[in-house]
Amino acid sequence: MKSPRVAVIILTWNGKEDALECLKSLRQVTYPNFWTVVVDNGSSDGTGDAVRASYPEVELIETGENLGFAAGNNVGIEHALRNGADAVLLLNNDTAVDPEFLSLLVQSLYRSDDIAAVSPLIYYYDQPDVIWAAGGKIDRKTGISYQLHIDERDTGQLTEEFDVDYGVGAALLIRREALETIGLLDPRTFLYYEESDWCFRAKEAGLRTVIVPSSKIWHKVSRSISPGSNTQLYYFCRNRLYFLKKHGIGKGRLLHLSLTHFGRMAAAMAVRGDKKASHTVLRAVCDFYRGKMGKARL
Repeated sequence: MKSPRVAVIILTWNGKEDALECLKSLRQVTYPNFWTVVVDNGSSDGTGDAVRASYPEVELIETGENLGFAAGNNVGIEHALRNGADAVLLLNNDTAVDPEFLSLLVQSLYRSDDIAAVSPLIYYYDQPDVIWAAGGKIDRKTGISYQLHIDERDTGQLTEEFDVDYGVGAALLIRREALETIGLLDPRTFLYYEESDWCFRAKEAGLRTVIVPSSKIWHKVSRSISPGSNTQLYYFCRNRLYFLKKHGIGKGRLLHLSLTHFGRMAAAMAVRGDKKASHTVLRAVCDFYRGKMGKARL
């Protein structure tokens, strides 16, 4: 296909100003055949009204509630596929994009039939030459995951495309055929590990996820906050165990991971006086073993 039709899906939840800036940067994109769908996940800050007023060309879907990252994006993906999208780009609302980023992604996505998804180099918004994400790898024996090239200053060291275990959901262009084969994001996660899970499912089906260094975007992420809240802490801990079990990674080590890594984490938090965070970690582990997935009441 000369210019596949691309749907850009932007999921929002109380991030009005970020979403408006993201949409402004998309107006400069040079790729000739894309349209934008904003899925508003029950925002209470007027995001929907602001998008309608400032960007009437953008399709707006309002879910009426916070469905989470996976289910919220799935609403947009299903809408895009029903309306003839050849590919779907998941794009965080707190990003700004280079005008050429989408053309470069599309070119790479259709370079080979075994490529399911591609992702750009993602930089820190406030340090535009420092890499935040270039996909990631996961050790199948231990279950340890790590982002590639994180916090590296870009000196031109990445020139060739390369395969990764997973792309980052902040910007992930997915081929329609891959979605039809692999399925949608797993809504049981609610938040975190959705893209890792999807890319691993693609890999298990013999498909690839590729990083395209020539394609660039910038993400408003703070390196000083990790995790940012007990909510984030809960989903990260619970979903890591879920991800490892689902894909048979670190088989036989889940109980060890729960008792040692997460147990020590909870103990350390309690010692320094953060009892709420300690309780959050323990609850996340317990909920995983009880099969309590999806959205949690925190």
